[in-house]
Amino acid sequence: MSCAGTIAGLATGLVLAATEPIIVGTDGPFPAYIYVDEAGQITGYERDIMDEVCARAALTCEWELAIFDELLPGVADGRFDVVLGGIAVNDDRRALVDFTQVYHTTSPQEWYMGRPDAPPPASARIAVQSGTVHEAHLRKLGLRYTAFPTEPQVLDALRQGQVDLALGPFETRGDIQDFAQANGFQFLYSDLILDDGVAMAVCKGNTDLLDSLNAALDAMRADGTLQAIELRWF
Repeated sequence: MSCAGTIAGLATGLVLAATEPIIVGTDGPFPAYIYVDEAGQITGYERDIMDEVCARAALTCEWELAIFDELLPGVADGRFDVVLGGIAVNDDRRALVDFTQVYHTTSPQEWYMGRPDAPPPASARIAVQSGTVHEAHLRKLGLRYTAFPTEPQVLDALRQGQVDLALGPFETRGDIQDFAQANGFQFLYSDLILDDGVAMAVCKGNTDLLDSLNAALDAMRADGTLQAIELRWF
């Protein structure tokens, strides 16, 4: 795959003007990281981080929503210049894209959700969102699962009884806890899914953009802005 980003034209070696828009791709329904509010605006923890990065790096940033499994392929082939949205960094993903410095860490313990009498993962039908570290985990374990493009489809499959369990970033989220309580689901089983933290991704070799993003994140860490945004949302 090749970059077609707005900052680094790798085929020609030309760097475009900073006034060219940067296309930021994200997946909306993932509070508090990123979500679409009642007014239809993209908001959340990573929206605040990216807005501040864009301001400090003097970048004109335009947002585009996509389903999660389009984000990393999309930045790799030039549809997006940068993608974010609770994207966990691991070696498999490093082979596809370049990541900024990590700006958030999460617990490695992830939970399977289902009805109290649901079978364990080894013998269950499992729903998971495609393109996530959770899907990769199930694939490596050789478990039986169905991957859905969006998280709402995962939850709907569980609610309708099409699957026994759903695996995802569920246990710490208020919106998922409300969903579980309303439908009689519990967090039944857990697995450790290790990663190196949450970061933004750019196309491999797009060093101009990557350096700009990292410089802004460095400055935000140094003056306490990153911590302030973190405390605002978590």
